[in-house]
Amino acid sequence: MRLGISTAILGALTGCAFVVNGKTDDTNNLSIKTTSGTYTGLVNSSLPNVIQWLGIQFGRPPVGNLRFMPPQRAVDPGSGTLSAQSYKPICMQDNGNKTGVFWEIVPEFQNTDQQSEDCLYLNIWGPSKAIAAKKEELLPVIVWVCGGSFKEGGGHAPYQVPDHWIQRTQTHLVVTLNYRLNIFGFPGTELARTNVGILDVRLAVEWLRDNVAGFGGDPERMVLYGQSAGGGVVLSYTYAFPTDPIVSGFIASSAGAGAINPNDTNPAFSRMAQNVGCANLTATEELACMQQVDAVKLRDAVVAASLDMSQGFRPIVDGVTQFVNLTERLEKGLVADRPLIAGFTYNEVAAFEPLNARNESLPLGSNQTFLPRALSCGTKQQATARARFGLTTYSYMYAGNFSNVTPLPQLGGMHSSDLPIVFGTHFLFRGNSTELEWQTSFAMESFWVTFAANSSADPRDHMGTVWPKYIPPSDADNESGKIIVFGNSTGPSGSYVSPVELADNYSGPCEV
Repeated sequence: MRLGISTAILGALTGCAFVVNGKTDDTNNLSIKTTSGTYTGLVNSSLPNVIQWLGIQFGRPPVGNLRFMPPQRAVDPGSGTLSAQSYKPICMQDNGNKTGVFWEIVPEFQNTDQQSEDCLYLNIWGPSKAIAAKKEELLPVIVWVCGGSFKEGGGHAPYQVPDHWIQRTQTHLVVTLNYRLNIFGFPGTELARTNVGILDVRLAVEWLRDNVAGFGGDPERMVLYGQSAGGGVVLSYTYAFPTDPIVSGFIASSAGAGAINPNDTNPAFSRMAQNVGCANLTATEELACMQQVDAVKLRDAVVAASLDMSQGFRPIVDGVTQFVNLTERLEKGLVADRPLIAGFTYNEVAAFEPLNARNESLPLGSNQTFLPRALSCGTKQQATARARFGLTTYSYMYAGNFSNVTPLPQLGGMHSSDLPIVFGTHFLFRGNSTELEWQTSFAMESFWVTFAANSSADPRDHMGTVWPKYIPPSDADNESGKIIVFGNSTGPSGSYVSPVELADNYSGPCEV
């Protein structure tokens, strides 16, 4: 439903500046002072109830001797107003040969923007009322961490832009961000072992703690939401910052916790050094040399090496953001005591198979191959472990199969297919959505927002369905544990409560 309020009237009511025919009417009222400068946002005339601040710097450019190092806070330049009306570059990344489902069939999941090492920027979307009422009513904030196998991704893939969600609900803010990827974010070398890509996310959260109130957001009601690699970052964050997580809750979709590379260094760094002219040096000399290599040359060398999952530049056990024994940390209480939503899609595997491999839907349990199993079982393992240690956890399975999001029959419920449903972008490409698709979107959005608004209460959807806390089946005193299932309801709602065994049919047996 579109609100029938003219841009001029709405601007007068809220005191905000608006963009009419692409031009800002009055930028002064959209200028927000932050610790990294004063930024002026915009309002798109097609979505007049949404204010956007795009490309706000939260970290200094990690270039030169800051490459591979923990991020440093961006500083206020001290004078003038900075434009926040267009996206900044995404971080250096491996887009490979741009083949496969996410490039050839549904490219709206991908970022295709300019790349740069100077990429530590975030974007904020908020309802117009957030500015008008920010002194009286701060709104909950959802902070999005994108996926991409730690080698690609950014803060504004088309399916992951929340402007339509904000336009419709006017209930919350959404923040998206960039973090360093591949060798730039996860170098794994002796003198630069820390997974600095995860620290980039922490720095963005710290920036929001200090600044989001100026945009109408409540720093006491922020949740960190990530999917796939981004979900892995979120889960890692819970263990890395147990006593001061800043955020009030976590959402991790299609993700497991723990380092992909269980070692405390990655020998691939020195192999890359040999390939880019930094061979036969001491560790100190090698690092200094690698910090001066042209970023594009270094990126292309990593791409050319075609490193597999275990050899690539992904999180290692650094003792700062990733740890050898997560069960031990749970036993010692070294995990953030904040509630978590965790879930997976019923057909994760379809996104990773070669195109035209088959023409039929997958059978039950097909998520049991290595990568999909890591995603579905990783989700289940974390939910179960947390619940057994008394940490509030909610679990779900996404079972939607909607042709405008997954246009080939074998792709239904594939990895990432829940994202357009949450972000409210499902109807923007390849035709409008079905009524079930809309209801599923409304349900997921409502659960996410009510969780952000009050993480100490059980989330609810738009129909009043209450999400029960997750209890592992073996601990349920003869009553099966419960999850929420999205996307295949036969009733008026897009969600329903189900025994956890339904999800087990798709994840297969998992060691929990």
